[in-house]
Amino acid sequence: MTKPVLILDLDGVLITTPIWRADEIDSDGYSKFNINCVDNLNQLLSQSDFEIWLSSTRRTVKTLIEFNKIFENRNIESPIKGFLPEYQECKTRKDEIIKFIKEFKISDFLIIDDDKSLNGLDEDHKKKLILTELQKGFNIEKLEIAIEKIKKRT
Repeated sequence: MTKPVLILDLDGVLITTPIWRADEIDSDGYSKFNINCVDNLNQLLSQSDFEIWLSSTRRTVKTLIEFNKIFENRNIESPIKGFLPEYQECKTRKDEIIKFIKEFKISDFLIIDDDKSLNGLDEDHKKKLILTELQKGFNIEKLEIAIEKIKKRT
């Protein structure tokens, strides 16, 4: 992979619906994304030409073509390149991401996710993590942190 990789979750990043409430559904029949979080993602994508890989558990219920249409409908300016593979032996998001990075030999990456298991990443991987909160998602504060991280890598 020549481009930097963005390992992207949806819930708690772009979808900020509280867990006790059903997702609000958009006109295309899929969950609404938080418009501010989408704007922030687009700002980040304008800073660096990322290859997006979806890590969300939602990746198991839609095809790549369907997700790219969903992203297009929500005006996300970059398509999804692929899904993290479903590793049967991985029990946590942290394990999935580490295995993906090793298997695909990825060195230039950024992770945006709200999964608390990622707090267990080693320091080198943790430097490339933007840990969001479920109801805040990829807010302006997290965007600023992400921009600082991508500036440091160049």
